[in-house]
This record gives sequence, C-alpha cells and structure tokens, in this order.
Amino acid sequence: MAIIISSTMSDSGKSFVTAGLVRLLGGIPFKSQNMSLNSFPSEEGGEIAFIQAFQAIGAGLKPKSYMNPILLKPASSGKIEVIFFGKSLGNLRPEAYYEMIPSFWDKIKESIKENYVIEAAGGIEPNFMERDLTAFLPMKEGIPAVLVLDIDRGGAFSSAYGVYQMLPPSVRNSLKGFIINKFRGSPSLLENAIKWLTERTEMKFLGVIPYFDEELILPEDSMNIKDFGEGGETNIAIINYPYISNFNEFFALLKSNASVRFVNNPKKLRKDDIVILPGSKNTYESLVWLKERGFLEEIKKRQVLGVCGGFQIMGKKLIDPFGIESGEPREYDGLGIFDFVVKFEEEKVVSASEGLLQDGSIIKGYEIRRGRIVYEGNDRPLLTIVRRNGKEVNVADGSLKGDKLGLSIHGSLYSKNLLENFGVKIYSRSMEEEIVYMAEKIEKIIKQNVDIDEIKEIYTQGK
Repeated sequence: MAIIISSTMSDSGKSFVTAGLVRLLGGIPFKSQNMSLNSFPSEEGGEIAFIQAFQAIGAGLKPKSYMNPILLKPASSGKIEVIFFGKSLGNLRPEAYYEMIPSFWDKIKESIKENYVIEAAGGIEPNFMERDLTAFLPMKEGIPAVLVLDIDRGGAFSSAYGVYQMLPPSVRNSLKGFIINKFRGSPSLLENAIKWLTERTEMKFLGVIPYFDEELILPEDSMNIKDFGEGGETNIAIINYPYISNFNEFFALLKSNASVRFVNNPKKLRKDDIVILPGSKNTYESLVWLKERGFLEEIKKRQVLGVCGGFQIMGKKLIDPFGIESGEPREYDGLGIFDFVVKFEEEKVVSASEGLLQDGSIIKGYEIRRGRIVYEGNDRPLLTIVRRNGKEVNVADGSLKGDKLGLSIHGSLYSKNLLENFGVKIYSRSMEEEIVYMAEKIEKIIKQNVDIDEIKEIYTQGK
C-alpha cells in the first residue's frame, strides 16, 4: 500500500494534503528528496526537512531519517549541502550530485515500505523525469499518484493534461486522480472543466479544497513566507536575509499580541519594536547583506533576538577555517553586540536539545549548527545546554546584554517566552502540540472535501 501526492508546480498544497492523508490513512510520510533550509532533527540525530517532521509529529509519529532520505540545502558558491539518510555528505556542485542519483535511488528504493504517503517535489518536468526521485521513478515502480492542482494561480486543468500527455504510456497509467486546491467560489463552476479532464485522461476527480486565508501548516521554505498578526500591540520584524533558515520556528508568535513582518529593507524597520535575526545557512553572506543594506544602525537601536546563525553574527568575530559556511577559509567581523567568537567546525550538531536557564527553567528545542561559541570579555552564558538527543551534556550557550538577546536553540519560543521582558505575550503551546493541532484541522478539511474512499482504493493499489 502506497500513494504519491504529486503536482504540476511548487506550492500547490502537496505538503498540506500529505499531512492530512498520513493521518487519515494511518500512513508514514515520505519524500525521497527535498530542498529546504528549514530542517529538523530526526529521532536518531539525523537531519531531515522540517515538513516531513511536521507530517510525522502531526500523525503521532517520531521523525525518522528514512522519511526524507535526501535533504538538499543551498550553500555558498553555487554548491548544495547533500544530506543522505540524515548525515551530511558535504557541499557538492549540482553536477556531482546528479551523477550520484542512480546510486542514491538504488538505496532509496530499497527503503520504501508499505503504508507510505509519498510527497513529490515541485512539478513533474520533462527535462528531469529520469532523475525525479520523488514522483517519476516511484511511479515506474508501480506506485499510483494523485495530482494536487493549485487553481488559485490558474492553468490547473491544462497543466494536469500536459503532465498526463508528457508521461510515457507505461507510467501515465499511474496517474489515478486529481484534487483541486485553493478554490474560491462554488464548485459547480468547475463541472465542465472536470468533465473535460476526466474524459481525456484516466484520472478520477477526487474533490475540491477551498482557499483558506489562515495559516493551516507551518511554512516549508522562503516562498511560503507571509506576514501575520496584523493589529498586534507589539511590532516584530524578522530580517529576511539570504540563506534564511528555520524561520518557521517564529510561528510560535501566531498566538501572541505581536504583529510579525518579514523585512528586507531597513527603511521598513521604523515602526518595529523588536528585530529578530533568524538562522542562516550562510552567516557570511547574510552578514555582508545586512551591512550593505544599511541594517546595522537600525538593528542596534532596537530590542533584538538572535537565534542560531542570527545569534552567531551578533558576536565579535566569526572564524571559518574550513570554508564550510563562507565558501573559503576566512575570518570576519560580526555585529559586535556581544564579545564572543564563533568557530565553525566540520562536525555538525544535529539534536533535540534542552537548555537550563540561570533561573532554573528549561528551554526545549533543537540545534542544527556547526558554529561553536567561545566566550571572551565580559560575556556570560545565558544558559547551559544540558541534554542533546537524550544524552547529558554541559555546553555554555546564549547571551543577554541589555535589550539584546541570543541563543543557539531553535524553537525555544514554544517552550519559554524569551521575549516576555520585551512586552510580548505568547499563548502557543509546545511545538509538538501546535503541530498536532494544525494536523487535526488539516485532516478535518481533507475529510470534508476529498473522496477518502476513492483515495483509500488508490492507496491499496500501491505496490
């Protein structure tokens, strides 16, 4: 039993539909390859795309490395960091990665189990079919697929017909149905187009999901970034610099008294009380961008929270002896808000982590970083990381100086309101509880609008 949730374009709602079907089918989320700078630690201490972790947690499962065998993270100088079954293989040029795809697929194919709800990547394209680990190659193995069509952007029916005609006949039969997503209006308006598509293909019509303005799923990548919380008492600006990563952790502020905006121009900071410096896959490029855009003076005038890479660039100096983040070995000055030095190491920390604050309270979240904080001058650690992946450790972390605050643990706002002294009230529960809450809503929407009996029939046909 297995099913592929595919599409004709990115951001069509595949992740959303997959999250609901994992719950409805009692399945396991799976995506052979994902490209994202939003990642999450698996139970084994590996690194996977955040959205597969979201789908797993939402269904009451532990995130596992096999749920996302390949994670691609854009790095510097046109390279990509390739993470295979949770472990980093380093930064590779795209051509080198493409050469490895056949050997990757051999191992991935062996790992595909029953009960998989497989999310495809982007859309099926003619120039990439034989390298498409997420849809085309699994379809060749006899796993049936359903297309999720984003009608809000137009071209839904014509693009679906184009994909059907493009596929070789031997694979075309694997396309079993289609779902219309993000529709505004009465479904009766679609009847002629639905009839047109079903008559010309072997795909069945499986339902219409309406358009929703509210955030129903945590965003997967930067193209999903949206402002939220209009009318809040406190204005927060999250700096949207190059290589922004793990920014979805700040959706803890969905339930708060804050208005949150993603900003890429310092002139737009004039109304903001708090600035957040999020994580970054490339601290060097992000820091250069901040300086060139003229953010520094505006940042220093405001209350600031920095997390992971954003925390690191608040330090005095960053040392990258292996060129892992900056593309070549180099040292560069940080913002100088704190006195610590950051040293980037070859071994990456990927862990579910717990930190002990000086007041005795616990922060829970996760770490994904190579930068090690070396305290100098008058800086004193804000907390001690006491547990990583269930093992006891003793690692100094974080800094607080006046209205400037930073730490390395992602997701901390879900467990401890670090912005409380800045006037922010957060009402979110733990990240896991909020994910389950979202997944339950998604399940309900899918159940109300999609032919689940037909989906189950397709699912049981999967080899």
